[in-house]
Amino acid sequence: MVRHPAPMLATPGPAPADDDTRYAYEWKYDGIRCLAWISDGVCHMVSRNGNSLNAAFPEIAQALTSLAAGRELTLDGELVAPDRDGVPRFDRIGRRLGVARPSRSLIRTVPVCLYVFDLLGFGNRDLRTSNYLERREHLERLPFPHGPILLSPSYRDIPVSRMLEVAAEHDIEGVIGKRIDSAYRAGRSQAWRKLPLRRSAQVVVVGWLAGHASSEVFGSLLVAAHNDHGHLTLLGAVGTGFSDPTRHSLQRELHALAVAAPPVTGEIPRSITATAHWVAPHLVGDVAYRERTATGLRHPSWRGLRFDLSPAEVSIPERN
Repeated sequence: MVRHPAPMLATPGPAPADDDTRYAYEWKYDGIRCLAWISDGVCHMVSRNGNSLNAAFPEIAQALTSLAAGRELTLDGELVAPDRDGVPRFDRIGRRLGVARPSRSLIRTVPVCLYVFDLLGFGNRDLRTSNYLERREHLERLPFPHGPILLSPSYRDIPVSRMLEVAAEHDIEGVIGKRIDSAYRAGRSQAWRKLPLRRSAQVVVVGWLAGHASSEVFGSLLVAAHNDHGHLTLLGAVGTGFSDPTRHSLQRELHALAVAAPPVTGEIPRSITATAHWVAPHLVGDVAYRERTATGLRHPSWRGLRFDLSPAEVSIPERN
């Protein structure tokens, strides 16, 4: 029996050069990372921080068990919820994350698939020490497609620049470059390198500002992250990316979390303190942004809540 790895995932580092032939290239999907292992006919799925995903995505667990067909398997992949055009959308996967027992209607309305991009264990073999090409060869022997379980494609003969052009044309989040001679190592690694079309970060919701058109819902959320000393630091306000139902749903939670004093340290602009409504830092969200500056995130846009992360895990993103 293969000893499945602890729920610790390899994490991409800086991007490779356009002509670096040491790398194979895969798509970077807009979803939730998932480590899955199937042992004795039982599937276990965990998120990046080790939380179980089985209850939220029972159809994926069932399909993985069928794919294993009685064998021991350990897989790494990305859970995504495509829209009507087939484009993975983070806000859609977020609709499934917070639901412990999704109804048949929700599963049908928000279908999810798992793109598998690495094989860490197969049968009685632990493949983590094998190089990328060897692991990929074993992975491609599995019977894909298998229901909502799909093989994520891998490319070696296409420049990164062209990969990014295709990603932009199809609204894919970006590209991951993986060293073809690399073993699978948990944590941040130079063997995996990321080149996103747009940057994303996790943030902690610490307050809100009223909207101009209506006092019933917020106009923007005040967000923060932990600095190197572990203190929450304000990153600014996020006012775009919300649907009307999302604004009303979040507003109810904001009212329930209201506090009198700001839960952040450091200087707060007067323009914010004069009108801000503060909340206890319990909600974690995901935002897209152009760059991080000395004062916060430039052009941030809300993508959805992150039920798979705790506020303590959210750190200020690196400067661009």
